[in-house]
Amino acid sequence: MGPSSRRRRQRAHHFAALFAWLCLGWAGSGAIAASSAAQATPAASAAVPSPAEHLHCEIRYASQVWDLDATPSQQPLQAKRHDLGRRFAFRAVARASQAGDGRIEHVTTQVFDREADQAPMVQQFRRSPPWPAGSEVPALTGWQHVYSAVLGRELVYGCAVRMGPPPGLADVAMLRPAPASSGLPPLWRPEPVVPGGASQAATPVDGPTVRIAFVGDVMLADGPGREIAAGRDPFEHVAARLRQADLRVGNLECVIARSGRALDKPWTFRAHPRVLPVLKRHLDVVSVANNHVGDFGREAFAEMLGHLDASGIPRVGGGRNLAEAHRPLLIEKNGLRIALLAYNEFFPRSFEADADQPGSAWSEDERVVEDIRRARSEHRADLVIPFMHWGTEDDPVANDRQRQLARRMIDAGADAVVGTHPHVVQDAEVHRGKPIVYSLGNFVFDGFDSLSHRTGWMLFFTADRQGVREWHVEPVRTDLAGTPHPQGVPPGW
Repeated sequence: MGPSSRRRRQRAHHFAALFAWLCLGWAGSGAIAASSAAQATPAASAAVPSPAEHLHCEIRYASQVWDLDATPSQQPLQAKRHDLGRRFAFRAVARASQAGDGRIEHVTTQVFDREADQAPMVQQFRRSPPWPAGSEVPALTGWQHVYSAVLGRELVYGCAVRMGPPPGLADVAMLRPAPASSGLPPLWRPEPVVPGGASQAATPVDGPTVRIAFVGDVMLADGPGREIAAGRDPFEHVAARLRQADLRVGNLECVIARSGRALDKPWTFRAHPRVLPVLKRHLDVVSVANNHVGDFGREAFAEMLGHLDASGIPRVGGGRNLAEAHRPLLIEKNGLRIALLAYNEFFPRSFEADADQPGSAWSEDERVVEDIRRARSEHRADLVIPFMHWGTEDDPVANDRQRQLARRMIDAGADAVVGTHPHVVQDAEVHRGKPIVYSLGNFVFDGFDSLSHRTGWMLFFTADRQGVREWHVEPVRTDLAGTPHPQGVPPGW
């Protein structure tokens, strides 16, 4: 870096510091950097040796959780800016009351986007007494969701005011130990996995049955798109296996269109309409509820809906308006009425359908529960299966948000829950005798080198009117062109 570049960077840092100071006035906050307890010097709390109350914040990012306590201080400029991972920084300031009684006059929290140029402040929350009732997070702030537009990441935090001094050091971001896995064995194995144990398998089958196959992220731009343009079929090695299912469902992780302009995102995927015959040959249903179907704007998304409809490829989780995006896809197979739903909860939310705008279905708990119940009560579905786009990229274990919502969907009447998005397979569980498979990983997708990103699952359900009778997964491994290859088939399937 040359002298002029250093001077520009120094000016940028001075400007950012001045901006933060002005935002808080004379009671401004100050920079904080992530530090260990051994390095921390809680200078901000020195002015009040015995706090009557303190601010506690819980900060979540990339399946990690930090705890941060801020005590009342007459020198809030000394509050540190804590770097969380590589994406965000967080600052918490508790301004001491002028009465010197150890209480807080007002609190301020700030979030900075470290991926953006000059790491600007992207969110600030400030509140003064009276505090809302309750000392548990997030009583003071509610859960605040802060989005980084650069890499499409999200930080979530919540705070509460608590009585007395904090149990540990103040102004130190303490990373909680990584959560243990669910304790379940690895999901894929050579024999079918039966939810509820052998007793359920022995229960007489209630009439007709249906076999449903789910696969993960299918991205037909880039490498797979070039394979198709050259006359090759990226599904060729798994085609025979998928044909053994009565219904084949996958997540379409791209837009299929010629129109539109790429949005300002790190990765945008647009496939040529020539891929449609290949897609139709191997999948009976595609989900369009994900964070890439809007990569080229609403015009391209609407064009894709037209292509899918004209090609006879049913879609779920998106539509020309909000009502259509949330409408279940109803499919009759072997005398059973199957309702599929699909939702995205990974940013940008700007891809969401509106009352009169095309887009995908966004995952909001109350609306998801309502959709599941209506699929039963109004549409008379025998089976209801939500297909989710959720979770944290690269994380092999589902996070608390996924588990909470999945169980709530089962409680509302879903027969199974299936997920995608993390680009790796995740664990699974059985809730009330019904399977939850949190992530199937990549299926047709190039651009990844690591083995974990190139390992995906084909998920097979056998179901009747009582729900899922048995289920198992079969691993696939993609080559560098994004083509999946099966890694073994259980006997009897």
